[in-house]
Amino acid sequence: MLKSRKRKAARTGFWRREDASLTVEAVFIFPLVLWAFVATITFVNVFQTRALAQKGNYAVADLLSRETNAINQSYLNGIGEVYEYLTKSDTSAWIRVTPVRCQRRCNNMETRLLKRDWSRATDGIPRLTNAEVDANYRDIIPEIPKGERVIMVETQMNYAPPFSSAFTILSTRTLQDISMTRPRFAPQLCWVGRRCGNT
Repeated sequence: MLKSRKRKAARTGFWRREDASLTVEAVFIFPLVLWAFVATITFVNVFQTRALAQKGNYAVADLLSRETNAINQSYLNGIGEVYEYLTKSDTSAWIRVTPVRCQRRCNNMETRLLKRDWSRATDGIPRLTNAEVDANYRDIIPEIPKGERVIMVETQMNYAPPFSSAFTILSTRTLQDISMTRPRFAPQLCWVGRRCGNT
């Protein structure tokens, strides 16, 4: 009888003890806290990189809009290096510059005919043709009065998160930006060896 009371007291005492509860809670909570920390760092990093990519694109477009002399491939490669520096990206980043004008029906956004003056890029990226500009970029190019031009600047860079996608839902991705700007101090941006305004 005495032994059964002792056993019963030991069992109830075991369930009432709280001296190891902190360790058990830590085992359950620590992975969650670690994941939250890693996810926060990753999400902040991706938004910071996204903002840098956009600002880099705008800086390049602004630089080109102020140019009064004809540019060449060396100039464009130099701007590509500036973009990589501003965005802290690796060598996978590229830039494509395409001055665009409206050829006909400029008042109608749906039926207007868009043409490019020229198109050049860094890192062997293909140039845009007139057909590609008119078909693929019609919806993002703003209204252009006849006789005026916009400089379309496309930039692209690869982003790799600081932690593996096993910890977060983010994996390696491509960040692409397109901006339009009007030439500020010259009627158009020219390419060396091409007559300005020539298709």
